[in-house]
Amino acid sequence: MMKVNVNNEEVVFDGTTVDDLIASLSISTAGCAVAVGTKIVPAASWHSFVLSDGDKITIIRATQGG
Repeated sequence: MMKVNVNNEEVVFDGTTVDDLIASLSISTAGCAVAVGTKIVPAASWHSFVLSDGDKITIIRATQGG
């Protein structure tokens, strides 16, 4: 089990990568951007980017509207 902070909320999940986190949160990856600390993690690297306990993660989803 890993404990991280996602958009200022504590999240506990099984896994180690950004991909694992996104899957555990049931977030659609379309239009999604992820930053760990101050580093933007490209979607192509989500499967290999290993998170650490206590990481601060920002997930931003593009929305449509006017």
